[in-house]
Amino acid sequence: MNRHHNAPPLADRLELDHASLASQAAEALALPGLDPIMGDDDLEAYSERAKTLKGVGAMIEKARKAEKDQILKDGRTIDDFFKKLAKPLEDAAAAVIGAINGWQRKKLEEERKRQAEEAERLRAEAPPFEEPPRIVQAKPVEAARVVSSATGRVQASVSTIWRHEVTDAQAVPRQYLMVNDAALKAAIAGGVREIPGVRIFEDVRTAIR
Repeated sequence: MNRHHNAPPLADRLELDHASLASQAAEALALPGLDPIMGDDDLEAYSERAKTLKGVGAMIEKARKAEKDQILKDGRTIDDFFKKLAKPLEDAAAAVIGAINGWQRKKLEEERKRQAEEAERLRAEAPPFEEPPRIVQAKPVEAARVVSSATGRVQASVSTIWRHEVTDAQAVPRQYLMVNDAALKAAIAGGVREIPGVRIFEDVRTAIR
């Protein structure tokens, strides 16, 4: 059972708990109007009025901060509680998906190696002065492979993506150093596969739904 089921809405509870503050604020605002300032002697009344208004305002701010601080504290407590429940599950899921990615990555590397060996074989077998047939690699597409469970309730979509890793910052062209990863990613997305000082490679990502 929700232990807060009998608690009034927050706005209603604040009105009840801070009714005295509301009354003091109303009284301060209802004080008689001040005469126009005609000389320095009139400043005392204005100063007293400002002090009264600011004093009630300070009490309101103190109460607001106390209410807000408690809510923030409760929020952190809630976050910590559910984080402790969720973190082991997130780590376990990441490990499982990591195993899937590792297997897919191994198959991808084997396929790329096979393609390279086939291209080399065709080059070696080609007659002199004749261009050997080119091995065209299919462009990876999103969700290139979908594997479903026997029940059909789980699907793992696997696709290849191009990533990069800077191996020698001194060798990277100035245009990429100036804008960092954004320019590298844009160039790779546009089809660039060789950049001095950068290792561009395919990686695997798996989405579970």
